[in-house]
Amino acid sequence: MRTLTAIALSAVLAAATPALHATAFAMPQSGKQQQVKLIKGTWWGSVGDRVEIVVKDQLATRTMTGTVTKIDSDKGILTMDVETDGKKASRPIFTSTIVSIKPAGGAAAPVTTGAAPKTASDPAPATDGKPAPSTAVPTGKPSGKVDAQGYQLDENGYRIAPQKGVFVLPFVGGVGATARAYEIEQMGKEADKWGPGQIIILDIDSPGGLVTEIFKIVDAIKSVRERHRVVAWIREAISAAAVTSMQCDEIYFRTMGADGAAMMIAGRDSVYGEPLDKFREELGDIIEKNGRPRSVFLAMVLSKDVLTYTKDPVTGKPTFHDKITGLPGEVVLSDDKDNLTFNASNALDSGFSKGTADTGAELAPLLGLKEWYEISDYGVKMAAAWKKLYEECEKDFALQQQRMNIPRAGGAEDQITAQIQILEKILAWNKRCKPCIEGKIGEQGVQGIEKEIKDLRKQLGELRKRAKSSDG
Repeated sequence: MRTLTAIALSAVLAAATPALHATAFAMPQSGKQQQVKLIKGTWWGSVGDRVEIVVKDQLATRTMTGTVTKIDSDKGILTMDVETDGKKASRPIFTSTIVSIKPAGGAAAPVTTGAAPKTASDPAPATDGKPAPSTAVPTGKPSGKVDAQGYQLDENGYRIAPQKGVFVLPFVGGVGATARAYEIEQMGKEADKWGPGQIIILDIDSPGGLVTEIFKIVDAIKSVRERHRVVAWIREAISAAAVTSMQCDEIYFRTMGADGAAMMIAGRDSVYGEPLDKFREELGDIIEKNGRPRSVFLAMVLSKDVLTYTKDPVTGKPTFHDKITGLPGEVVLSDDKDNLTFNASNALDSGFSKGTADTGAELAPLLGLKEWYEISDYGVKMAAAWKKLYEECEKDFALQQQRMNIPRAGGAEDQITAQIQILEKILAWNKRCKPCIEGKIGEQGVQGIEKEIKDLRKQLGELRKRAKSSDG
């Protein structure tokens, strides 16, 4: 009986994550926005909004259309002017009976929970005293139109966010496995719906991964940065994840964050010679074009490359050095024994990072925001969905491997039939989660399974033919 054998990985990553509708606050039409807690979820609205509401009253459900005249969040009462039989009447409604609220004549407004959105205001100054990069809420005037998901649109066709905020994409797990270029591309497209200049945060917690995926990530981030501001927020960014962080506009650390050690590895061994030289040169060029010192990247890749920094005694501006200079106040980040890995403290002091934050509330002012506000949870849902699928694939692949070695009581015909079913299931997983299957057996392994199935079907046909002749 043949068994599945792991061979060298050659990543071909094209698996698509199912589309997920994002949830965000709808922009109020007028007045001060207030929170209205519904039976499920929360709606944000203001006096003057013309809405259609669905109310559940005991066993009956009623729909009413009218204009909001008062919101009493403390008492849980929404008052509306409604028309009944051609007559206007003021009607108080307990918000605990409201099933849904949507703009009159529009799609149901998204509901969510969280801090109250506020009107857009000037960005907070950056910690270095310079103006923070633009957070660019679209400046077009409201058009009065809504899209299919109920978001109000401006005159340019962009969704209107209640306030300046961020889009978060968890970049978690192995690069090329659960942390991929594909999700970065999709996050960029989602942010596009709110117009250019959005803040996309890569929330990085990754031990690294495939070299082949790095170059896809480089291209993906480069493309997204042409329209938006891409920020790396570091919990752990090792190897390929460290290279990913250096493609972003800005890098911020968590207190216990780590970023570096970008060794090139094949199997369990480090790669040296021509492949490594080409890797260092090509990625070094890319990182240098991004405005980051090549010497920082090189010290992450090879332990023999030294990195130190000094600070100007007047301006405090840090400068990196690829050798020990002996200058006053010089700090050695990595000697010739270990690959460079930054922590939050030396990353900030050397200028590699722009700040340290453990929570969104702490990160917001560093980004030039008044407060932490996630415009859409699309990225979080997308990353979670892919991670779940990948883990299901890993678990089932291990199960199928075990099944291959179980003898069947029905003889050779049952044995071959079971093997075909197992291998077909693995091919089906390859269509749904290619990075997982190719990560286990490689592209050549997938081709081998296809050939194996053909051979087994031929054997099965011959067995059945002989059995039929014997019966005759």
